[in-house]
Amino acid sequence: YQPDSGFASSSAKGPNRLIIKNAEIRLLVADTDVTIDRTTQVVEDVGGYIISSRVWYQEIYGENMKYASLTIGVPVAEFERALRRLRDLSVRVLDEVAMGEDVSDEYVDLQSRLENLKATRDRIREFLEQARTVEEALKVNEELAAVEEQIAQILGRMNYLFDRASYSTITIQIEPQPPEVTP
Repeated sequence: YQPDSGFASSSAKGPNRLIIKNAEIRLLVADTDVTIDRTTQVVEDVGGYIISSRVWYQEIYGENMKYASLTIGVPVAEFERALRRLRDLSVRVLDEVAMGEDVSDEYVDLQSRLENLKATRDRIREFLEQARTVEEALKVNEELAAVEEQIAQILGRMNYLFDRASYSTITIQIEPQPPEVTP
């Protein structure tokens, strides 16, 4: 990834859009353990990774029922496919929400700021070469260090936005189907 080279996201409509996609899905399942295993398989199949997982038990009608929550990262191009496959693991989808955040404007603004800071850094370097005393050189070097720190911060933010738009986050809540209650 080169921050100066522009960007594109295959998930966005139109050129040069950077969209961060997230989803939350709540599944009612027949077997929590099987669903966890199959969710892990979906993650592997789409080239994703597990960010976090949690398992807990809750008593329902005298039975200890297993619940789980997984947060996964999937390549943005696989976002819809992963959601479709996750839905198929359930008896019923209890809740689902998907959202996108367009960070294109922020990214473009960061690119402009980066170019300006690089130009400033180059001018400061020229001043450093022209410094006549150690004191002048130290002052100019201090300014140079401050500008280089700002450049590093902007590059860090640009990388973060690009990485977040490259991988979507899906949080899956897995709830077991409650046992049948006999009157």
